Amino acid sequence: MKKLLLNPFEKNSETRLLVFGLILTAVGSYLGYLFNARYDGAIDLHFTKNTTLVQPFIDNLINIGSLFAVLFLVGKLINAKTRIIDILTPILISRVPFYLLTFFNFRNCISDVTASIVEKIDLKAMPTELDLSPFSMMLLMLFAMISILCLIWFIVLLYNGFKIATNCKTVAHKLYFALAIVAAEIISKILISLLIY
Repeated sequence: MKKLLLNPFEKNSETRLLVFGLILTAVGSYLGYLFNARYDGAIDLHFTKNTTLVQPFIDNLINIGSLFAVLFLVGKLINAKTRIIDILTPILISRVPFYLLTFFNFRNCISDVTASIVEKIDLKAMPTELDLSPFSMMLLMLFAMISILCLIWFIVLLYNGFKIATNCKTVAHKLYFALAIVAAEIISKILISLLIY
């Protein structure tokens, strides 16, 4: 079970994982619509009051494209034999943790609480005046903790897939991987902010 959750790339074919990843991307994008989630960056997830059907799909397309562009380039630098499918598949599979986080916004739970906090901050309320209910505080803390775990899970999945695809071994290769994720985040943020949809 641990292998399946952290490194499904060792014992499953690329084709099976690619098909599975594409299905999960479609399902995850639809979940974004159902739960008002925006994947507004390669490693980001935010909730809004209203999300149109097309927004999460375009977000995912940009995020996957950004990650692919930089990781494929780095993969080719590390190992000239790196294939497109070997990079694309881990990207698709690694985004699953973000899709699971959308369920936290059932009935707009998270978006309502965060909107309330932002509204009070805009009114120049002091932190002690935010007056959140114990339930809201617990929900936000739980969401924050699980979000961090999901981000770690995303990075572990992506790294394990990238490692197999490129045969990366050195500290320099790991640094290139980390810088590629940062670059993908910046690129995706810029592209999403430029699009009005």
